[in-house]
Amino acid sequence: MDDSWPRDEDEPGTDDGDEHPTFTVTNPSGTVTVSAFTDGGVHRIDLAQEVISMTEADLAEEIVVIAGLATQDARAAQYVHVLDGMRQQGHDDAATRDFLSRDLDLPSPEDASAARARAFATRYAGDHE
Repeated sequence: MDDSWPRDEDEPGTDDGDEHPTFTVTNPSGTVTVSAFTDGGVHRIDLAQEVISMTEADLAEEIVVIAGLATQDARAAQYVHVLDGMRQQGHDDAATRDFLSRDLDLPSPEDASAARARAFATRYAGDHE
């Protein structure tokens, strides 16, 4: 069961090229993979055959967690893009970082990485693969 959303892979604008970059996170067991566009919207959800042994509630929760992490990565890319643009225009890094975090609520790449590490350490601590 390789259920993917969206199912129409020929749909315009769903390629992983530079025009529409995506950010992908897979859970440690490899059963749920979510890709998000730079704006944080979910692009695609891939499920491995093994999810058939999960309850609907557990699967839904797993998708939400992994989608949240993919969205964090995508939003961190926004942070980097805006920071680089502001830097090129001569803006102060510290003030720009503060603006991005406080006013736009964008996570830095370090924040996104730390959130993933926390989620994986707490959620999957008992998993042995």
